[in-house]
Amino acid sequence: MDPVALTGYEWSDIGRTLTNIWLMVGFVVVAAANILIGHVFVPSLVSSRHLPAFVGKIRPMFYGVALLAFAVAFYELVAGFELVDVIKRFWDDPWI
Repeated sequence: MDPVALTGYEWSDIGRTLTNIWLMVGFVVVAAANILIGHVFVPSLVSSRHLPAFVGKIRPMFYGVALLAFAVAFYELVAGFELVDVIKRFWDDPWI
């Protein structure tokens, strides 16, 4: 391995890779929170009458948002793997 200074192009790709990773983590958190709200909190609060009964009808909205967030997180994961090629330019074994 030849130690060379990284160019601006490589730093830009590393920044985009890190941005994709953070976006993926954020969308997974959003999806998990929506599943938790729709599957645990809303039915519990409706059955204990802390929320009105019509709120139970919006549960599919939480599932839809969670599904959409998981789909975007998967897209960000794939996009992040495509950008990992920048690591191979300056490091021989990218999976260390």
